[in-house]
Amino acid sequence: MASKKKKGVLSTVVTLLVVLAFLWTRYQEIDAGQAGGFTQTKQDELVSTAASRNDGEALTEVKLLSSHYQVWKNCVVISHRGNDGDSFHVEAPHGREEIRLYYVDAPESAARTYRDGNTNHLRIAQQGAAMGGLDQRETIKVGVDAKAFVKQLLDGKRFKVVTRSERVYGSHRKYAFVIVDWKGQRHYLHELLVLNGLARIHTKPAHLPDNTTASDQKKRLYELQSYAKDMRYGAWGL
Repeated sequence: MASKKKKGVLSTVVTLLVVLAFLWTRYQEIDAGQAGGFTQTKQDELVSTAASRNDGEALTEVKLLSSHYQVWKNCVVISHRGNDGDSFHVEAPHGREEIRLYYVDAPESAARTYRDGNTNHLRIAQQGAAMGGLDQRETIKVGVDAKAFVKQLLDGKRFKVVTRSERVYGSHRKYAFVIVDWKGQRHYLHELLVLNGLARIHTKPAHLPDNTTASDQKKRLYELQSYAKDMRYGAWGL
């Protein structure tokens, strides 16, 4: 009798492990970064190629004049599986934060199926349509490249985050501008993403920290996007 009970318990445990393994496989992300060769070499190549171009003159000169923003100095990026081209975790002077860039939406870096059965496939399709009519594979490639580009720009470096601590759809994430060193000058990360064809102009706008209006900044971004199209950078070259 005891032997039968032990076999029953063992059978239940085995069945549970099989179910858990199935669920893990079912809901695990399809990591396009791994499939696309998301390596240090790839990151270096993206940034060095972009830095070698003589096309950054149209980028906005950073001036921190507005009293409506907080400036978090000496921020560092925190390695996190949720980091991508437009949203990432940082260690700020006061603690850890997750920020989301104003103005831009970098494509998804993986096709995902969530626990409730929903997917991000529609979002990927919308991103691809906005960036020249890319298919899912091409759109994800741009997302992987955007993620690599940002990772290389931020990893191991200190940068400024400028924010009003405005929440993203009521979540813990905060909208922000990120200021990075680019060719020896300070520039906005969201503009660099657009200039290099790695993000669409989408999501929440805001006045710049130098009091440039949101409408003027959008105009500048569309000029950068047009240039990226002409030069066939990033998404526009696929």
